[in-house]
Amino acid sequence: MHQITPEDELLRRIILQPQFFKITPDGVRRPTSAAFKMRSGEDGLSVDILGLTSLEQAIANPATHTGALLLAKVPLDQNCPCVHDPVAGNPAHALIKNVTPALAKLFAVNARLL
Repeated sequence: MHQITPEDELLRRIILQPQFFKITPDGVRRPTSAAFKMRSGEDGLSVDILGLTSLEQAIANPATHTGALLLAKVPLDQNCPCVHDPVAGNPAHALIKNVTPALAKLFAVNARLL
């Protein structure tokens, strides 16, 4: 198991749909908080630890998905545990726990789109 540190980059896969993006006044595309909200029944926000995978593996179909990178420092500083949670076919999988709508907004502001 990988111990997630504040320096780890966490990759959130995002479906290429309009509700997950906004264009800033200066023309930059940014993720919205919707891209970082947990769905009902989820135990945490699903991400990949970038140091344990590659962008090509994490974003298998760039025609339908993109990703946003978030330093683990952001959720860790907000008392959101980041837990390595490998699943079949994805040893880099992790969860960000205790994500609220306000934290989803903070994550979106601090994330960098690929």
